[in-house]
Amino acid sequence: MYNSRVFCIMLTLTLAIGMVFNAAEAVDQISLSTSSDIYYSGDYVVIFGSVNTIFENMPITIQIYHESNLVDVAQVPVAQDGTFVKSFNAVGQQWKEEGTYTIRAQYTSTQIGEMTFEFFNQVIDASSAVFPVQIPNSGTFDVGYTIRGGDVTDINMNLDRYSLLVETTMDSNGNLILKLPRESFDAQKNDGNDITFIVLISKENNESEDFVQVEYEEIATSSDYRTIRIPLEEGDKWIEVIGTYVIPEFGSVVIIILVVAVSSAIIISKSRFSVRYN
Repeated sequence: MYNSRVFCIMLTLTLAIGMVFNAAEAVDQISLSTSSDIYYSGDYVVIFGSVNTIFENMPITIQIYHESNLVDVAQVPVAQDGTFVKSFNAVGQQWKEEGTYTIRAQYTSTQIGEMTFEFFNQVIDASSAVFPVQIPNSGTFDVGYTIRGGDVTDINMNLDRYSLLVETTMDSNGNLILKLPRESFDAQKNDGNDITFIVLISKENNESEDFVQVEYEEIATSSDYRTIRIPLEEGDKWIEVIGTYVIPEFGSVVIIILVVAVSSAIIISKSRFSVRYN
């Protein structure tokens, strides 16, 4: 009886401590967002956010890094409702390198938040837009894109392969950034965890035997979107992004879809990638 009581007391204390830590974790959070995923030289990088626990007259510190180099920093006042906003002008010697930049916000030793965005020096030969993708008998969904070195002329859905087929005209080497809405198109395991997309490229036509697989970079991930950057060469015409999921009406498919999709193409990615991107 005594042992049982001791066990119950210890269990109760453990649960109570766990609830306290969980509550602390829920409180000590910083939410961050930006006005865009992609910025160019001269743009204003606008950062929005909020904190759950507010300390009077205590500013939040926002830092922007490229790799390990500090690009900009500011202390920003926090409003009474916990929100804050700050804009940074992307000009000057610190804004020289293209690539992924990290925003780091810190309010207390335990309230820290991070997110990333892409920065490019020149806006020349780049275009951004939202493309409505037609789903047969099911309306449309929007895919955001930015392309450098060419134009996007069409984006279609291939329901048989659970893929997006992007048609481009590439006048020079560049890249294509796609902002993919999770609720409409994604690549996941049966347990809901993310897996990589398969990206195939063709210079000639959209027949599967003419595609080769290339590597891509996932530059941003959230609960709503996955943003990927695909390097392209002059003359690349078709880009196929294969996932495992197309809108709720069509449901999910198992990983074998990816295996079948890859086996149906001529996969010479290793040799082509070493030539194209090294």
